[in-house]
Amino acid sequence: MLLRDELADHGLTAAGGTVLAQWSGIAAAVFPTLPAHVQATSYGPDTGRLDLRPDSPAYAAQLRLLTARIIATANDTPAPPP
Repeated sequence: MLLRDELADHGLTAAGGTVLAQWSGIAAAVFPTLPAHVQATSYGPDTGRLDLRPDSPAYAAQLRLLTARIIATANDTPAPPP
C-alpha cells in the first residue's frame, strides 16, 4: 500500500525519517489498532512517498479508506526537536 502522491500533494510537513519514527503515534491517532497491523517501511521526503505494509487484505482495504485521515494526522504531527 503506497501513499506516495497523496502525501506530496497534501504537503506532508514531517521530514525524512521522522515520519517513520513517528508512524506508531500517527497510526494510533488515526485508528487505535492500526500500528499493530500496519508497518511503515520507507518514506521518501523528496517524493512524499510513504510505503506501508499491512498484515492482511482487510487492513490494506482499511488503509485505502483512511488515506485522507493518515495524511491529515501526519501533517498535524509536529517533528520532534533535533
